[in-house]
Amino acid sequence: MSASAAPVAVQRIASGPTDTEVLLWTCQEMYVYQIPPLKNESGHRANDWDVNKWLWSGKLSVFSIGNVVQVRLTDPTSGALFAMCPVNEPGSKAIDPVVDSSRYFVLRIDDGKGRHAFIGMGFRDRDDSYNFNATLQDHWKGVARQKEADAIREEAEAAAAEAPLRDLSLKDGEKISIKVNLPKGEGRRSREKAAGGGGLSLPPPPGGGLIAPPPKPGMLAPPPPPSPAAGPAVPPGAPPAAAIDADDFGDFAEAGGDGGGDDFGDFAAADGAAGGAADGAGNADGAEFGELDATPAAAAEDAAGGDGASAEAGAAKPRDGIPLD
Repeated sequence: MSASAAPVAVQRIASGPTDTEVLLWTCQEMYVYQIPPLKNESGHRANDWDVNKWLWSGKLSVFSIGNVVQVRLTDPTSGALFAMCPVNEPGSKAIDPVVDSSRYFVLRIDDGKGRHAFIGMGFRDRDDSYNFNATLQDHWKGVARQKEADAIREEAEAAAAEAPLRDLSLKDGEKISIKVNLPKGEGRRSREKAAGGGGLSLPPPPGGGLIAPPPKPGMLAPPPPPSPAAGPAVPPGAPPAAAIDADDFGDFAEAGGDGGGDDFGDFAAADGAAGGAADGAGNADGAEFGELDATPAAAAEDAAGGDGASAEAGAAKPRDGIPLD
């Protein structure tokens, strides 16, 4: 069987003349031994007991009733009380640890009628023994703190009762000035909330709430470039195309009608002459290239016939003004 821990808080609830019981700790397995009389003043020894032959086994519970600790030994099945050990003050011999082991104690049990006896008590697990000691120590520490708090309260009440009452009311014309140090910007936000009636406020616009100023006179942006499919650009301020009267182009139309064929007659004749000249030049070029093309053949014939002078003359003739060698 294993031990189970209960809340280790010291709680005192006054209920008339009695105090409420508070369960501090419980262990489901402990053993009771019959011990021999104390031999000397050094203390009890578990070595003098026959620890393998216990008198009773059951459940141990630690209760707090005001400033008193009660250790109760009960049957784990039926809950019947086997023995009870009350402890009224810290350091009492009602719970006395043995000198040769940390798992065994001597309890002074009381039947509530003035009769008492001493029995041995032990735990199987060392952790249960540690928890038992820690529970007792925590209880007495809580009792000491409670006594200190009661003493401080009594002193404060006595000082308040002896001290004369002071008149702290404001006289006529007196004022109280209070200076509150608010973080930076906190006062402005509180004033804005008060002015807005505590309603929901819209968030500021992006960019810090600044709107770009209008452009200055004469600083208008240039118009966008015309697209390829659009017509010729119309300068600003010009009338629309539909508003232009066809009579505005009358002079240009009359000028074109009067000299349309005659004015360009000379240019036509000049074009014809130029064309003939170009044809003549083409024939001349053809003759020249024909002569140049015949030059290598003639040079070959002269070389075959031994006429070296003709070959040198043909090789030295230029072509289009570029020397051949």
